[in-house]
Amino acid sequence: MIDKEKLERTISELIASNIEGEYWDFKEMYSIKNVDFLHDIICMANNLANRDAYLVYGVKQLSSGFEIVGVENDANRKNLNEIRQFLKSKKFVSGIKPEISLETIKIGKHDIDVLIVKNTRFTPYYLTESIKESGSTKELRPFHIYTRVNDTNTDINSSADVNHVEFLWKKRFGIDRAASVRMEQLLIEQEN
Repeated sequence: MIDKEKLERTISELIASNIEGEYWDFKEMYSIKNVDFLHDIICMANNLANRDAYLVYGVKQLSSGFEIVGVENDANRKNLNEIRQFLKSKKFVSGIKPEISLETIKIGKHDIDVLIVKNTRFTPYYLTESIKESGSTKELRPFHIYTRVNDTNTDINSSADVNHVEFLWKKRFGIDRAASVRMEQLLIEQEN
């Protein structure tokens, strides 16, 4: 269960920092382009901070920082079910999709949507088929791994650096954890 007060404090602090980071990204509104929306989710699911990530909707970037504008009038606003159905319709390797939740918080007089992309050990998340927007040259490519480094997503026409991909695979196989932690996990998941 999400502690809304804690989430409000966290998001307020991130906005006040006047920067985007390795596990948070501000968006003025929901993307019209499904390719961009999916790209953001995959990059956050594969973040290198090894923690839950936040796509924060209703925050506009200005030259001097960020301004809270809210999502209450966003015609492209999505609910959790719509986002889950969207992800369900995409072909991810082994059928494993990023885990998400969506929370609406109030900051001042505005509603802010926070899409929380859960930190799991199933990284890297990547697609088995191309996703292209009609009338656009943008394409999410199959078997390309996209990630988030500092405050930047891997370019859509590229793939993550090999050292970042290696980090994500180590995370999946538990190679990055202490031997005692790995042994405990193996004892819990004996059938795997």
